[in-house]
Amino acid sequence: MLLLPIRGSAWKRVLLMMVLSALGLSVSACGGGNGAGGPVVVGDPEPGGTAVVLVNSDFQVFNPVVNTALITGEVINYFLFTPLVQFDAELNVVPALAESWDLDENGVTFHLRDDVRWHDGEAVTSDDVLFTFELAKSPETASLLESAYLTMIRSAQVMDPYTIRFEFVAPHSRPLEGFWWAPLPRHLLRDVPPAQMIQAPYNRRPVGNGPFRFVSWSPNEQLIVEANNDYPEALGGRPYLDRVVFRIVPEATTRLTETLTGAVDINYTVLPDEAARVEAAQGVKLVHYPGREFLYIGWNGEREPFTDPRVRMALTMGINREGLIDALLYGYGQPATGMIPPWSPLAPSIEPVPWDPAAARALLAEAGWAPGPDGILMKGGRRLAFTMISSEDRLRQDLAVVIQRQLREIGVAVSVRALEFQSFLRQHRSRDYDSVISGWALDSFRVDPTPLFSCEEARTPESANRAGYCNPDADRLIAAGLREMNEGRAVEIWGEFSSILQRDQPITFLVWREQLQAVNNRIQGVEMDARGNFVTAHNWWIPASMRR
Repeated sequence: MLLLPIRGSAWKRVLLMMVLSALGLSVSACGGGNGAGGPVVVGDPEPGGTAVVLVNSDFQVFNPVVNTALITGEVINYFLFTPLVQFDAELNVVPALAESWDLDENGVTFHLRDDVRWHDGEAVTSDDVLFTFELAKSPETASLLESAYLTMIRSAQVMDPYTIRFEFVAPHSRPLEGFWWAPLPRHLLRDVPPAQMIQAPYNRRPVGNGPFRFVSWSPNEQLIVEANNDYPEALGGRPYLDRVVFRIVPEATTRLTETLTGAVDINYTVLPDEAARVEAAQGVKLVHYPGREFLYIGWNGEREPFTDPRVRMALTMGINREGLIDALLYGYGQPATGMIPPWSPLAPSIEPVPWDPAAARALLAEAGWAPGPDGILMKGGRRLAFTMISSEDRLRQDLAVVIQRQLREIGVAVSVRALEFQSFLRQHRSRDYDSVISGWALDSFRVDPTPLFSCEEARTPESANRAGYCNPDADRLIAAGLREMNEGRAVEIWGEFSSILQRDQPITFLVWREQLQAVNNRIQGVEMDARGNFVTAHNWWIPASMRR
């Protein structure tokens, strides 16, 4: 069945229906497959074979405490490690490493499985979970895990080798969603100081406890994982595939060529302008679904001229987001008004900042900026000029170039600079930038703006609050929203919070984008949704007659 991209106001209605129904955030597959959208039906799953997955950038570190990259996190959660909990297709929390739990308003007690082992043979115990929790909580580690998941968790205590108790800071909504993370092996990492965890050799040669084992990683070339024959049957047992090879190919044209010629099984990143060609191809299908990533422009609030909220607002008003979506995303997205996704039941009803170049110029004039001889605005002898950095991702580069032209129309000179992804990430994390075009994926399905917008994170070096944004009123609303148990009141709180962000513009929210991938019809069992592209990796399989 051909499903067209959802556009305009229909997007929110459809997504809300999806969340509230058993189809919540499920995948849409289009094109290919001998003229059919679905996979080729070839019989029962059979073990063996190697799948090849193309990714567009190198991995970061295979350590759940210090990793900050989305694709690396997916490999951690679905290949190499077993998190405490997982999510089902309706976004309900389900057991994983934690076989069961006892939840009350003060905390939760997890009962761990006793048959999960590290890939070196050691048992996974509650000591590993406690070690990981304390490591993530340590300020020296500078862990995104702490700010994304653990802000409402006060402490943890081992009850026995397979039982651990977590105490909450206060009763709060959706508490189990804060445990979608995997423990680390204490016996291998206990001697690494927290401040040095990001440099630990383990991160490049991880020993996990998931359905696949690490084999090798050649930076900027490929990652290889193989099936874990000892994975517990209750968690699915040994994966069908023998091996998965992730090939790192930054060039979009090369990825598309290999996708259309059948040289690969999955292309992790299809660009919007490539979607039509994938839909028209035989033997491959386009997969797209509403994602949990928004694209944004970050302004360094610790540098002039971005310390002035009037400048930040004017820059936002100078950007035509609908035009960006039509021209560069081919309709696979919608304007973002904040960090709460439109499919969330907690999403407030807020209109985007309008594209209004005349109002933008007036606001800059109010802030003291006047046209210079070349048309670029000036103030105190300084031109309104800055550099916008991006990764090598072609879509983000294209967005930066169009935004550069749009801002030139209101008297702003923008230089665009593309960096290799890891170099880009280091510069962004250290706040060594003027402006940046980037993306943020929600770490879980619980609304928690803490990492991006809390004052505490603004004061923390290398944190996710890379704009340095701090507003006590916003902090107060974050705390209230996280604790609010009534959904109606929570929507009101998050609406107030989103209005403050709308006024302050610490970052410019651009678009919630649909995720686009290509899947060859020979690989079976592939399902993708907002949980990630690798959510069913354990069940991928390739018929013997179709293997390379």
